[in-house]
Amino acid sequence: MNYLIIGGSGLIGSRFVELAKKNNKILSPDETKLDITDEASVEDYFTGNKDKFDIVINFAAYTDVSGAEKEKGNKKGIIWRLNADGAENVARACQSYFKFLIHISTDFIFPGTKENPGPYSEGARLPRKIDNVSWYGWTKLEGEKRVRSLNKGAAVVRTAYPFRASPYPLKLDFARTILDLYDQKKLFPLFWDLKITPVFIDDLVRILERIAKLGRGGIYNVASSDRTSYYDFGTYLLKRARGTSKGIKKGSMEDFLKELGRVPRPRLGGFDSKKTQKILGMKFRTWKEMVDEFVRQVKSAK
Repeated sequence: MNYLIIGGSGLIGSRFVELAKKNNKILSPDETKLDITDEASVEDYFTGNKDKFDIVINFAAYTDVSGAEKEKGNKKGIIWRLNADGAENVARACQSYFKFLIHISTDFIFPGTKENPGPYSEGARLPRKIDNVSWYGWTKLEGEKRVRSLNKGAAVVRTAYPFRASPYPLKLDFARTILDLYDQKKLFPLFWDLKITPVFIDDLVRILERIAKLGRGGIYNVASSDRTSYYDFGTYLLKRARGTSKGIKKGSMEDFLKELGRVPRPRLGGFDSKKTQKILGMKFRTWKEMVDEFVRQVKSAK
């Protein structure tokens, strides 16, 4: 298949390119060639390369949750321009040039509070107010809305807490952060009340390829088939990767978020992916199975 990958240098996008290029043709321009915050740049790129790809996956996003909060309310800032305006520009171009779009979204669009907890289904009601949602989450929600409004045939893929075994020098994912800090004896208390459905990026790549081949629009939840806590994830990961979880401390995210200046995050988040699994005819792995595969790959690479 012929792909245009936007954000192909990022944590998820780079792994997609690495795995998918073996059996597919991949275009993965950097922002100097395709700046999605600039509508003219998007139009020019599609015009000049429209015969080279059929499927577009937009991985591009500003994902630093704490950093994004510094621009809260600023619709001229880079976070809004990339996550909202950029998503709109890509969706419009895909609609105009008849390209199948897969837009990557996140669980941070939901509040994850006691009043509105996950796990969230594909049809879960979206928040109407920014209350209890970070600026990052709000901009991603706006981008998702614009994609669905402009391009009815687009696929929106929501995912959460991605991690990978293959090295990525620009950023540590949350699983590698746990291992790295544990090895340095600097691991912070892991939240027992933070509920997540993580995803092993290699699994996500395989699922994205299935969605691309299916060519069917809609909302897809792609994550582990079951939910866990950050504490349980970290404990199991360390036992499998280091042979012990001795010294891990428990923390409370509910208490953490009460501290002055904390950025809102979905504490009771995660996804229900049963509908997505049924549509794709796939059975997603459990989070423990994903951790097992992560550890197997890390050890085999040594």
